[in-house]
Amino acid sequence: MFLLALNCFIWPANALNLDYYGIESMIQDEKTVFNLVTLTFNSSVENLEYKFKGRASDVKVESKYAPADCETKVTDVTTVACTFVNFRNYDITKVELRFETEDVAKKTEGVYEFNRFVPMEGVTSRFFNIVYLPQAATLVTDISNESFTPKNGMTLSDGKHIMVYWDRENVENGEDMYFSVAYRFPPPNMGGIWDIGITVVIAVIIIASLGVFYIRTTRKQDSMKVLMPLMKGDEKVVINIISKHGGSVNQKVIVRESDFSKAKVSRTISGLKERGIVDVLPMGRTNKITLKIKK
Repeated sequence: MFLLALNCFIWPANALNLDYYGIESMIQDEKTVFNLVTLTFNSSVENLEYKFKGRASDVKVESKYAPADCETKVTDVTTVACTFVNFRNYDITKVELRFETEDVAKKTEGVYEFNRFVPMEGVTSRFFNIVYLPQAATLVTDISNESFTPKNGMTLSDGKHIMVYWDRENVENGEDMYFSVAYRFPPPNMGGIWDIGITVVIAVIIIASLGVFYIRTTRKQDSMKVLMPLMKGDEKVVINIISKHGGSVNQKVIVRESDFSKAKVSRTISGLKERGIVDVLPMGRTNKITLKIKK
């Protein structure tokens, strides 16, 4: 199999500790890959510099909390540098970077291989990497984890794309990671037989993936019974308190009954909201938190 030119994501130059580091790579065709990088810090950050090898296009940067003044420099290495305004007024810093790269996926005997190297220059509480294959593409072997590295990755499907993802906690400084996914497209002359095969493969993947979730972009699951075993301890505590109060409760009650700090409750609820698990309705100086998925 042909090894793609290695893409290297580097964060950040000043080696800040991250609460969450997420990378989504959506392979559009043989050349174009759409990327979404999410960086969340449980602290105020004045400056942030993020680099990755290669020339990016259509770069967009969005700061979710403190307003940010960002500049992008594109050479053989693309650099995004941000300065946050009034950063001391915010307990959380979250930045989303969207851009496209020309990752030319050459092939050997009909097999493509997507590769990514992620050096870790700091401590990350949670790291998530997901790769969306192009529509109609399938993994190269029937045993899915023989098609990607590391082999502890998981697969799922949204009905259009097969996805491979890795979810890690407590990644240490210097614990660099390498990811690869090998895939192929159906032969043009297979017609309906190949379509049936793809449908069967996707159905199997969906059944095997019912217990999967992602803190921002993974699809909302149908049952809290599936989600609860996969949640972190503080998330379970918050969910149980909301459920105890009939599925809707004042945020102050969660702070009081959990013995968590206001900041920790706020961060936990923010993460649950991003995954579509709770709704947050401002009510005066507090919020009303409502479960969107029945427990």
